[in-house]
Amino acid sequence: MFRVALLLWLTLLMTGLALAQDTPTQEAGVAMVQVTPALSDEVLLNPRMGLYLQYPPLTAKPEDWFMRIAGVAYYRMDWSALNPEEGVYKFDEFFGPRFDFWVAQNHKRVAFRVMCQSMHSAADYVTPKWVFDKGVPGVQHTALRGQTQTDPVFWDERYLEVQCEFIRKLGEYLDGREGLEFVDIGSIGEWGEMHLARWTPQQLAETGFSHTRYVQAYRRIIDAYVKAFPRTQVFLNVGGQDNQTINDYAALRGVHFRQDGLNPSGASYDVGNWLYKPYSRRGVVCNFEFHSGLDEMKAKGWDLQATLDKALEAPLSYLNTNLGNYYTLPEEARQKLTETARKIGYRFVMTRLEHNAQVRLDGEHVSRLLVNSTWRNDGVAPCYDSYALEWRLEDAKGQAVASELTFPKVPTTQWWPGEEVSSSVLLRLPGTTPPGEYQLKVSMVDPESGRRILLGIAGRDEADWYALGVVPGVSAPATAGKVYEEGFEGEVKPWGTAEGISAAVGDTQAHSGQHALLVTGSCQKAWNYTSFRAPVELRPGSRYRLSAWLLVESMEPTRYAPHVKLGVNNKDGKWLTNFNSDTYDLKQMGTWQRVEADVEVPLEGASGDIAIERGNQEAPITTRLWLDDVTLELEEGL
Repeated sequence: MFRVALLLWLTLLMTGLALAQDTPTQEAGVAMVQVTPALSDEVLLNPRMGLYLQYPPLTAKPEDWFMRIAGVAYYRMDWSALNPEEGVYKFDEFFGPRFDFWVAQNHKRVAFRVMCQSMHSAADYVTPKWVFDKGVPGVQHTALRGQTQTDPVFWDERYLEVQCEFIRKLGEYLDGREGLEFVDIGSIGEWGEMHLARWTPQQLAETGFSHTRYVQAYRRIIDAYVKAFPRTQVFLNVGGQDNQTINDYAALRGVHFRQDGLNPSGASYDVGNWLYKPYSRRGVVCNFEFHSGLDEMKAKGWDLQATLDKALEAPLSYLNTNLGNYYTLPEEARQKLTETARKIGYRFVMTRLEHNAQVRLDGEHVSRLLVNSTWRNDGVAPCYDSYALEWRLEDAKGQAVASELTFPKVPTTQWWPGEEVSSSVLLRLPGTTPPGEYQLKVSMVDPESGRRILLGIAGRDEADWYALGVVPGVSAPATAGKVYEEGFEGEVKPWGTAEGISAAVGDTQAHSGQHALLVTGSCQKAWNYTSFRAPVELRPGSRYRLSAWLLVESMEPTRYAPHVKLGVNNKDGKWLTNFNSDTYDLKQMGTWQRVEADVEVPLEGASGDIAIERGNQEAPITTRLWLDDVTLELEEGL
């Protein structure tokens, strides 16, 4: 066995997979090998996570440094630029080139925010002038360029009606479009960020502002976005605890959170701590943006690394890279953003792999490969989608000889950062599989879309499968066949019974031979009439068939038909699960009937209890029945 393990270790080493350990173990008589897969420092551009680029140029090239660390291009625009006149929408002019460049040509994704007030805009009207001409009240503010801007009264019913119609049209155009990552709610406040910095107390009073009207307006806008974008992530720029009722309502409606004030002390209102942490486990995706560009941060004495470290204390899935011009950003800043890209969102790594040291192939019977894997989320945030694991064994030509798609018992949405989870799978090799060396591979996949999810381990191929090592397939005698049979003809060990039941070998009935087990008496509040621990060690992950012959002479009442079962236990004797046969047909009482059960031994299974079950736990039942020719047969084994 040591030579087999040594050969496997050398084979894996030659394939370039760095191993921290390669330890042969024994599981229920099956030699196993443990491997620690090498990890990767690759930036993972996976769905619903990662760095994103603000206003990136449409001349970017795939080899540009920022293209390798970010998967989303993000833009903001004025409502007036998209809807300059009532009924006129310039969606194609703005969105068309960006979808073409980023999605079609560069295989990335895009995200947008439409703003209704922005002091940075050069326009006099961020909200279109026609909206005010239609009767929506407005107030005047001075923009950063010195011009006077007219901004709408966001809590006015006339404004909400017109804005919601625009949101509806925007959703008709964008929702569900290939490559759309998310949209921001930008309908209320400066930049759509839940504050009214330029509004004076007099303006608020004159326009009928109250916190209640503000909350109601936000709920109306949130509902409009949810209705218009049912297939798209929608983000709300959250406020502080004074506006927690708005944040909570957004979460209830499936909207996610973002905050655009990240600095070395954290994001505005400390939302990363009191808001993001609890809501991230409720399925709310969390998003940050830097408060200032890099030059402005330096002028304020703000440290970029400290800011990034603070950001990563939160369960952060997205981060805007709005530090300045991507082509002139210093190398140090580029490296820090790259390192952050390796930590943001979810990052699944395999920390341990265990499988058969070899696969036994006899040229006739199906053989099985048991694979136990342990995973860890090395990112800082949860994953918000339920993914599957796909496993395969490939021959020397790269053709799959066995494959299996599995859903982990603990769904990937609950692979919390820093915690380990385990997953197991059985690969079935056809009986005609020839001896040889087979490459074990794994891939994570979204089964609905077919998209493969990148993992933080080494060995990725062009199709996003990860090579884990070589498994020898060796020629060996058949493992299938009877492992236990009892005809009650010789010395028989006692069978356990319920209170009121006796079980003893008798000779007045027999299916074959001269004897059978006679079970008689009355009992209640018990699952079984009689049971017996089979004197064989079950192979984990193997398939057995339990069969027996029953003859019922009498049964009162007759509505509870018995059956046989195999109760499977773990190595400590703790019961795991039952596998039940078909029931005895009491309409043909007095005849010998064959019953059987198919048994898929759990991966932690080790022993089995053969029993005759009553068919009801509580009812009092009186019976006289016989059991004979009990057989446990291994059909597919490791």
